[in-house]
Amino acid sequence: MTAKPHPVFRALVILWALLTCAEAIQTVKPGESVGPLQGGGESRQIPLSIGGADTVKTDEEIALEKSMVSMLDVPLLFAKRHSYTGIHIYDTFYKWPGGGGGGLYILENPAAPRSEWKIRALINETTPGTLGTGVYTHPDISPDAGKVIFCYKNSADACTAIYEINIDGTGLHQLTDPSGLVGNYHGVKSGMHDISPTYLPDGRIVFLSTRPRGLVPCANEGVSILHVMNADGSDIHPISVNSETEFDPMILPDGRIIYGRWEYIDKTALTVQSLWTVNPDGTNETAMFGNNMTFPEAILDPRPVPGSRLIAATLSKHNASPRGSVVMIDPVIGKNDPKAIFNFEHPDNPTYDMGESCEPYPLSEDLMVYSGRMPGETRSSILMINRAGKRIKLLSDTNICLHAPMLVKPRTARVMPTLADRTKTRGAFYVQNVYQGLDGIKRGEAKWLRVVEEASRVSSSPGNNPYNQTFPISAALAFSPKIYHGIIPIRDDGSIYFDAPSGRILFFQVLDKDKRLIQSMRTFIQAAPGVTRACIGCHESKSYAPEPVNFTKTDALNDEQSVLQPETWGTGYMDYTSMIQPVWDKHCIDCHGGKNDFAGRLDLTGGWTEHFNISYENLVDRRETQLVPYLIDGIDCMNGTAHYSVPLFKPRSFGSATAPLAKAIVSGHEGRIKGMTEVERDLVMAWIDSNGLYYGSWDYTPITSVRSWPDTSNKLSAVMQKANCMACHDKTMTSDWLNLQTPEYSRILRAPMAKGNSSNGLAICRNHKADPLRTRIKMMRTGRYEHAVLPLESFAKVPVPPIQPGGTEHITFADTNDPNYQEMLAIIKAGRESALQNPRIDMPGAAASIIAGQCLGKDGSLLLRWDRTAYTIGLLAEIHRGASADFKPAENTRLCSTELGHFIDKTPQPGQPWYALVITGPGKEPSSPGYITVRSAGSQ
Repeated sequence: MTAKPHPVFRALVILWALLTCAEAIQTVKPGESVGPLQGGGESRQIPLSIGGADTVKTDEEIALEKSMVSMLDVPLLFAKRHSYTGIHIYDTFYKWPGGGGGGLYILENPAAPRSEWKIRALINETTPGTLGTGVYTHPDISPDAGKVIFCYKNSADACTAIYEINIDGTGLHQLTDPSGLVGNYHGVKSGMHDISPTYLPDGRIVFLSTRPRGLVPCANEGVSILHVMNADGSDIHPISVNSETEFDPMILPDGRIIYGRWEYIDKTALTVQSLWTVNPDGTNETAMFGNNMTFPEAILDPRPVPGSRLIAATLSKHNASPRGSVVMIDPVIGKNDPKAIFNFEHPDNPTYDMGESCEPYPLSEDLMVYSGRMPGETRSSILMINRAGKRIKLLSDTNICLHAPMLVKPRTARVMPTLADRTKTRGAFYVQNVYQGLDGIKRGEAKWLRVVEEASRVSSSPGNNPYNQTFPISAALAFSPKIYHGIIPIRDDGSIYFDAPSGRILFFQVLDKDKRLIQSMRTFIQAAPGVTRACIGCHESKSYAPEPVNFTKTDALNDEQSVLQPETWGTGYMDYTSMIQPVWDKHCIDCHGGKNDFAGRLDLTGGWTEHFNISYENLVDRRETQLVPYLIDGIDCMNGTAHYSVPLFKPRSFGSATAPLAKAIVSGHEGRIKGMTEVERDLVMAWIDSNGLYYGSWDYTPITSVRSWPDTSNKLSAVMQKANCMACHDKTMTSDWLNLQTPEYSRILRAPMAKGNSSNGLAICRNHKADPLRTRIKMMRTGRYEHAVLPLESFAKVPVPPIQPGGTEHITFADTNDPNYQEMLAIIKAGRESALQNPRIDMPGAAASIIAGQCLGKDGSLLLRWDRTAYTIGLLAEIHRGASADFKPAENTRLCSTELGHFIDKTPQPGQPWYALVITGPGKEPSSPGYITVRSAGSQ
């Protein structure tokens, strides 16, 4: 039995602890002033808060607090600023929290009794040489602990710049000023922003910047990606590529940069903000953790744990402020395994990503200091927490939040060699054996490797739509256009060697002999300039250790045939209406929606729907489940289906490998498809494996949907009632019931019309009630875009019932003279004319108003087109006009510079016009002119 301590002795112990531990038990009361910052956060004397509960502490708890605070053995830097609020973690640099205010501060002696604390302002609105009242963010301490780098923004609409200051408050100077680039930004909100700087071991600085002026595909807001600069702010250059935002770079002891990366190549747009690493020269970017996990939605604030392989981080929601739960991650346990996460605040729910905590600074594997809030509080304080969930409050301020705690302590990290050669424009890839990781694929099956780029948008696009896009690239399938760079043959031994352009967002697809998909990357890497990146195989385990290999013996390295060759159909963008629809027009629509029939109830005509066209909506219809567009066996990527789209897929499990459409094309559709060329077949397979792109580029028109569609549909429903169609149908009609391109081919007119004579009647209708489960086209089975992640059970398969047998023909229109037929036809024709008055980009007459960062005006006189391939996308085409066939392009002959593949000359010269095309770009020598000859002026 243990003896109880004498009450007097116990009281002395408690008194000693209260005087020496860092948690203050008495703070400033309202109206009192004892300095701008107080230890603790209560307005009265209360016991310490342990684990969020106010309790009288035991001796063990007092000892625990003392041991926690003893880890703060050097000064503690922290920031004062109001916390960000808003609906996105990725646009904080546009915010102006609390109207500004705050600064950077140092607690000189955190382990001392509170009464002896010395807190000084490193920089705020009152210090000598101050930058003024603004937002001070993202501090980082130099490796020798002698300097602090930080970000500052001086007004709500200003740019964010990076500054440096000595630890003693002297030597303040500005390192970056992105304000001169604001004119290149075409998104919403304001400013160019340099943020999240941290020191590299060699003295340079890595940071995030919106300088490349990219825009998030699902919003018109800037994308920040990794950049590096010299210690004096010179030689700023990007080291990463991305069409989405990156987060919070930090240095690992081995010299790599760890950072958060948002991506969604054929995955959800919401939940994948995972941890990656990259070398300071931009080489060897590698997924570290969470790239195929639905939850947590985002991993922010990564920082290595001293003397450990663990990574401290914040788990956060995407649609929230950048706060949540603080954790430590052991990636060795598994790159996508929740067991790798220890959640300090929710140990029984490791992936829990909500809350008010952020910016953990690990002191050991068991202890961290961080920014967070005690229960019931509305301002963030500096807290400490251990693995047992015990918390203490270190610092708080009654007027503003506290953030970014870190020790003013020297750190060391390896200086990595620079391999990238920035004078080069291309890099190379070497795959030792593509079959490594392709489970179930026999040697000899893989014949081609396709190289694809996700296109990053820099020009704004208008409006919202039901598919959660500012521009509806697809029906919640692919979220960005894709540029096809070409293919390379896979050697018999599975090896591949090829080069590719640098500065591009690249991913690869393994194809069989029929150009059908075996496997597709749903992440991306870049071709570092002048560097060959090697890998073991396709989706190899990063922990797999292969047997030693003599790399010179592989077929790919021996031959060194590294040049990508164009696909049989070419290179460049994949566009449905201009490239795929013509295949259906040539081979399919006679039976599927054209003059003869709606065979299989499938309409492959190109009539415009509200957002896309009839054939497209038929082919990407979610026939049985929202998860899969059945006929192309693609991947639905709306946010709600993330549990399906985010995990890895096995080889030959989706796309053209399994798509019913692909099987029909390859087999010849039981002899029904005759004369389809290899080019056409390859093109269809590539389109299927684009995951169902509709619009091929970021080009757009001011009109992104058919505005006459709702009115046309409502008017047709009224006539349906009058024609007694409602005896079998309700008012809802699917999008392929009316054909705005060819009104006479509209299903609503042909299905209930008698066959014969010269009409288009097909007599499909039967005299029994239409089964609502047989609705052919459902882009969104719940009736809306599901923005929040739902359980997979929410998307359970609903088998399509067979067509009801029996019944007699239900003839509503005996012929085209029927008054109701004529009224319906007139409504559809009026809808067509209305749509053509303001054409969408895929409609006739749209060329004159297509925007690629600039407006080309209204209808012109002469339309010029030229090839737009993977080799020219991103470059400028200069159009010159001259008086003779061999005129020399000069400044006075130049009509325009454009990134588009066409130009409309609104005032062509009379007689025979002559044009020259010159390709150029930043830092590139203009090409030799190519001459364009036209037959006549005055017509498109």
